[in-house]
Amino acid sequence: MSVAVESAQPSAPPPDLESDKLLPGVHTLPASWWVSDKVLDFEKRAIFAKSWLFCLHKSRFTKAGDYFAFNFLGWNFFLIKTKGGEIKAFHNICRHRAFPVVRKQQGSSTILGCKYHGWSYDTNGLLKKAPHFENIEGFDPTANSLYEIKTHTSRQGLVFVNFDNTENFTPFEEFFAGLENEMDEFDFDDYDYHMSYELDGQFNWKTLMDGYQECYHCPTAHPGLNQAFKMETYKVVPKGNYCRHYAKIVQEEIPIIEDNADPDQESSWFGFGKKKQATEKVQKKANPGGQFNGLWCYLFPTNGINCYSPAWYSIRVLPISAKRTILQYDIYAKKGATEEQKKEFVDFLQQVELEDYNLCEATQKNLNNGIYNTGYLHPLKERGVLYYQGIVRDMVKKHYALEQENGSIINPAALTAKQNADAEELEKICAGIECMGSNPAEQGGLEW
Repeated sequence: MSVAVESAQPSAPPPDLESDKLLPGVHTLPASWWVSDKVLDFEKRAIFAKSWLFCLHKSRFTKAGDYFAFNFLGWNFFLIKTKGGEIKAFHNICRHRAFPVVRKQQGSSTILGCKYHGWSYDTNGLLKKAPHFENIEGFDPTANSLYEIKTHTSRQGLVFVNFDNTENFTPFEEFFAGLENEMDEFDFDDYDYHMSYELDGQFNWKTLMDGYQECYHCPTAHPGLNQAFKMETYKVVPKGNYCRHYAKIVQEEIPIIEDNADPDQESSWFGFGKKKQATEKVQKKANPGGQFNGLWCYLFPTNGINCYSPAWYSIRVLPISAKRTILQYDIYAKKGATEEQKKEFVDFLQQVELEDYNLCEATQKNLNNGIYNTGYLHPLKERGVLYYQGIVRDMVKKHYALEQENGSIINPAALTAKQNADAEELEKICAGIECMGSNPAEQGGLEW
């Protein structure tokens, strides 16, 4: 349960420090990291298998057996509320023949039955029924329970998963040090789930993160956001594998602007510098950003929690390929808000997100063409970009060194259930065949 009190409100931007002015600029990672599917495959092992990934808020679960299914980079899994009230995550893989256990995106059942051969599991993932296996010698139901995934539910009700099955996995409190204290500034209990939507983008996941991690582009690219918050106060502060975004809200009402200019016909190029000015109507409207400063947090690598007074929303950035990404948004509206107020916020949010979406699609096209390599980042205005790209660089380099030392692929998410001797022997044979490449003859042939 959230511990935020009624008087708690998100903080104002912290003051500038003299030391910040001395920060050096740094170049971006090379463009090849935005276009290569092999790089994305490596990021899956080096980054995504080791990180805590946000899924949803616990308020979405109303009773035991409620579940939600997800797919992240091919990992099919689901979250379910147990009879004991916990939220647990399991790979959506029947232990018999690997058929999916749940087939819907969301549902409710205290017994999950696989529709292939009828194996059934309870809300704790324990095998409860395996038809005709009752008298099979050596069959252990407890050893055939669902593969569980590490979960963490914050005291604000934010639910995360971690696929790392190694002994060296990083606990949530260490990975996101200080995040829960940060979130105490917002009363999540005062908001109910409203709606979800998604966008399908032709760009790399990092293309979206590049824009999300700075507001250097906001004055030119986000006119609505620029009216709602004072962009000169916008600041991104790196924390523990996350960044807090700050900006002061505009307290007065917002003028309604009608822009009569056609940017394609009346720009300085076509109109010879004589651009028609936008006209301001007399009417004004309430600030769609709400009554107090926002609480916005980027959560490495691909999530965001963005809290305003009218509503808060989460974003899940799901890489599909090096050049395709799904963006999923869940919106939670303030209890008691009217439908008109909800619509006004959703319109405000979707306009901002669509503006970012269009920026990403256009940017990715240039990243794909092989001309651009790296760019020089502003040490303050793009500090969040520098921070998250630095984590990407460090995690990739560290895992690359581990695999080089090991001489083979290391997949932290690999399931570690003990196999029988026959299966282990066959695994070694498969590994040997894989290492020979596409033409075994060139490697000296198979030694039968």
